Amino acid sequence: MYTLSKTERLCSRILVEELLASELSFVKYPFRIIYKISSIPGIHPARIAVSVGKKRFKRAVKRNRVKRLVREAFRLNKAILYNEIPEGKTIDILLVYLDYSLPTFAKTEKAVKIILQKIATRCATEINQE
Repeated sequence: MYTLSKTERLCSRILVEELLASELSFVKYPFRIIYKISSIPGIHPARIAVSVGKKRFKRAVKRNRVKRLVREAFRLNKAILYNEIPEGKTIDILLVYLDYSLPTFAKTEKAVKIILQKIATRCATEINQE
């Protein structure tokens, strides 16, 4: 449960393009979150991608650090989301970092927990409506 395997990362170009065309998004500073129920179900209930713009951090070292912090926060708290998603459904999530300063892990983890709770409640209502 406390791993982040390759199948939990959003790598497919087709799925990323579908996700970017999705209208389901919200902002929980310092992140913009875009999500959708995937058209191609995966092994795990959720797939995640993290984006940090070159405009925010010029050095790749800093961009990679932010991505690493976000992935670690997701890895530790993904049970919040996984418990709410029914079997056979997969949610694709893109987290776009908006701030210009390097975050601490505590700040990142707090934001990711809130994000996962919000996605879980929204997706539960959307899946029930289907």
